[in-house]
Amino acid sequence: MKKIFLLTLIFILFSCNKTIKPLNKNKEYIVNITYVKDNSIVSLNPSDFFYIFNSKLPLLTYNILGYKIRYVLKEGISAEDFYKNNRKLLNNNIELFKRDYIDIKKTSNDVLAKNILYYSLSNETYSSLKTLFNYNSSTTSLEELASNIAPTFKQNILTLWNTPLQDRKKLLRDDIVAMYTAQYWRVIGSDLKDSKIDSHIIIVNIPITANYKGADAKAISEGGFIDRLVLENENIENTKSLAVISTYPFLSNNKLFASQRGVVKIDSKTLNDIFSYYMLQTVAMMFNKYDIHIEEKHSIMSEVKNFDYIDWYNNIINYELRAPYKGLKYYKDSIK
Repeated sequence: MKKIFLLTLIFILFSCNKTIKPLNKNKEYIVNITYVKDNSIVSLNPSDFFYIFNSKLPLLTYNILGYKIRYVLKEGISAEDFYKNNRKLLNNNIELFKRDYIDIKKTSNDVLAKNILYYSLSNETYSSLKTLFNYNSSTTSLEELASNIAPTFKQNILTLWNTPLQDRKKLLRDDIVAMYTAQYWRVIGSDLKDSKIDSHIIIVNIPITANYKGADAKAISEGGFIDRLVLENENIENTKSLAVISTYPFLSNNKLFASQRGVVKIDSKTLNDIFSYYMLQTVAMMFNKYDIHIEEKHSIMSEVKNFDYIDWYNNIINYELRAPYKGLKYYKDSIK
């Protein structure tokens, strides 16, 4: 009986290790990148992409993660064309989309509070709630916390959607408003298998909002905005994952994304260096299967808090870089 138990345990351990085993570091891997761009919103320039993905990131990836990666900007596409090209895929998964999608314009604060309570806060530990929301269970119930969060969460998203983004002179069109929500990318990204979009990473310059049931409590605490999703996708070779990254928090001077010290203007090279390190962190999640953590801030896998990329970056480059702590066994943003 003991022998059977030990054999079973060994099999389980072997299976788990197999799923998180890093890839062969002696091989050069290709990482394809698609850039989805809204021309009315501030965006990266071709020279930025060349510097980040041709000059900075390959050497950075090899020195810190140990992987030989060639980054290829496979194509650029407008936001409207991307939506049109993948409308069928969205329609085929529309029930999946509707299951968790929150129509922020039509959802009352009371209903939103219940969604936040039962889908986002219920599984959080007291420690994380205290860190994210300064929560004190002796003075405030979870129901009260959710009710306090809901109005601001809703207003932040509506303000972003209803405010002209850079030179935009019209509000978001209702037929493509889905692209501005994380639920769209969770559905599309988890099932994307079009040979024309065989990318490991999709970079968008549009803001992404967390208006879906089960949104990460961290995203809710940061106003309902998301700058990155790492999604499981079995159709993608090597990493079996796809990352969707929004450059909007990096490039926008919108006060919603301002540092706690106020809006800090930095030169373009430094901004590109910050983005390079953030891309490196994303690649580490995909290739090395590292998780984000808060235990050590002088680590490539340390968490970016409140979109303060400058502070996060300075804590990496100005101190001895520590090793990441955790390994990913699954991708938390996956809906499959």
